[in-house]
Amino acid sequence: MLEKLRAKIGNKGKVFEDYGGYEIIVLDSEKFPWKDVFEMLIDSGFQIWINKKNSHIQIESKPEVN
Repeated sequence: MLEKLRAKIGNKGKVFEDYGGYEIIVLDSEKFPWKDVFEMLIDSGFQIWINKKNSHIQIESKPEVN
């Protein structure tokens, strides 16, 4: 999944593994593939949080715990 996210996001953001989930830093919010990234994460069973980190939007995801 990490490589699929990196391929989809390209140079519009950075993706890091983070405690079983992912941290994504959005570098180009106008060209970022928002819908595709959110669908990939949700369809794979991840919960998503959106914050701001330094002047960039940060997307954090963790596996959903049932």
